[in-house]
Amino acid sequence: MRTQKEQDFEALYQSHKDKIYRLCLGFVREKELANDLFQEILIKIWRHLDSFKGESEISTWIYRIAYNTALTFSTKEKKQGEKKVEIPENLDLADPENLSQELENRLQQLYQAISELNELDRIIATLLLEGTAYKIIAEISGISENYVAVKVNRIKALLTQKLNPQPHGN
Repeated sequence: MRTQKEQDFEALYQSHKDKIYRLCLGFVREKELANDLFQEILIKIWRHLDSFKGESEISTWIYRIAYNTALTFSTKEKKQGEKKVEIPENLDLADPENLSQELENRLQQLYQAISELNELDRIIATLLLEGTAYKIIAEISGISENYVAVKVNRIKALLTQKLNPQPHGN
């Protein structure tokens, strides 16, 4: 017989696993590291599930844990000297066989450009691609909703610049 905590965790896992995993890929950009980070996040969610007080949405609480764990994990990886940049493979955005080659190339370019952003910008971009509201992004990242809007505009400008470089001179 499964405990209530096990049942609750299973339900949370099923409803949030894909989004958490894509967040992991957005942060570390390497599949093996993303798997490690994903496991670390799940362990923290399990350990702290009993302490959730319902002061925010459960999804906000989960993504806050994921965000904080990813920041710590990413910092730890940098200190170990690993600086690998790879395009995430399992983004689950669409069935690649239904995508035109051009669209697939643009998606790869987009995720490559996102992977080159700083950590906070990467997490904001990843959450935006997931359709997360500014209010939730603000709660997860610990910045104001207005600052999220400012960051989104700056991120869009940076990504536009990276994806559509202007030739120098006229």
